[in-house]
Amino acid sequence: MARPLRALIDVSSMRDNLLFFRKQLGSIRCWAVVKANAYGHGLVAALQAFGQADGLALIEPDLALELRAKGWCKPILLMEGVFDEADVLACVEAGIDVVVHSAWQLELVESSRYASSLRARGPRLWVKFNSGMNRLGFSMVEGLRHVKRLHRAGFRLGALAHFANADAREADVQSEQAILGLLRAVKALDQEIPCSFSNSAASQRLLQTRGGRASSQRPDLPEPLGADWLRLGIALFGGSAFDGTRARELGLAPVMRLETRVLAIQSLESGDRVGYGGRFVAGRPSRIAVLAGGYADGYPRHAPDGTPVWIAGHRCPLAGRVSMDMITVDVTDYPDIDVGAPAQLWGDSLAVDDVAAAAGTIGYQLLSGLTARVPRVLINQVHEEGV
Repeated sequence: MARPLRALIDVSSMRDNLLFFRKQLGSIRCWAVVKANAYGHGLVAALQAFGQADGLALIEPDLALELRAKGWCKPILLMEGVFDEADVLACVEAGIDVVVHSAWQLELVESSRYASSLRARGPRLWVKFNSGMNRLGFSMVEGLRHVKRLHRAGFRLGALAHFANADAREADVQSEQAILGLLRAVKALDQEIPCSFSNSAASQRLLQTRGGRASSQRPDLPEPLGADWLRLGIALFGGSAFDGTRARELGLAPVMRLETRVLAIQSLESGDRVGYGGRFVAGRPSRIAVLAGGYADGYPRHAPDGTPVWIAGHRCPLAGRVSMDMITVDVTDYPDIDVGAPAQLWGDSLAVDDVAAAAGTIGYQLLSGLTARVPRVLINQVHEEGV
């Protein structure tokens, strides 16, 4: 017997979300970002869905090698780069592109006994620039100095930056102008050096710039910042990169349906409490549905009362603290809901963005935080592997 909680992964919707960008921004190459187990959806689904991507990007070196072993022949990018000399060798042998974001990484790559092989075999070094987020990356001046030196040394290069505020309500003019300056400087050195700046949020804004049919309700992004490679992440998995805007409004299809069933119905009197700490207090005679699914599955423990749950066609409010394996939902207004009724914690009937907003987080966290004990079931499979 199987627990009723499962995640249905619609592979064709993943593919369609990629093609949504490809059709409108076809002159720009696309990295499909598959870090964190493809945002919780699984690498098997990603390999099926993203055959028309120009490359796959992630941060886990072991999983990059797994992608090669599973038959992906197009470029792969390690977005946090290498961590030791064994990683350098693995990238040389498997032909995996590498980000370098810090002086220690450059020293590791250049001093490695495999540096000459790296130049000869051609995996690309992508120099990462700090455009204002102040996480990883070189300053503009330092990074350009490294690009010039590495170019003279014969390395194949790329330039990469990450918008800190692509999802903001107002344009980050300072950051955008800095990246435009970076783009011009890199192309002045060598037109063939590819640049990658735009994540999902920036890519949605590029669609607006080109007159796309879906609006992010944010300012257009200067078209040159599309550069040579997009890095598409959350958008491919049916999530929105923007607070207050659902993925469907952006022209994206939902991908993951987290489904479960009602395990039990509890009848309460007015004043009865529900869950750990008795957070929910019934204000009237009530019916409480108990569902399989809790924080050990990735459902947010901090979700407050009122967080929406879809049960048998009704949008119902969470009632009581989320526990490890179960959640409790007020179904008093829906007498047709009984034991065994189908429920969706997020999916096509209940946007993951709505659940995330109610819980004070983002869809990224819910999707990528789904734990390994939840079975992934691939539906509407396609066969467009990047081999």
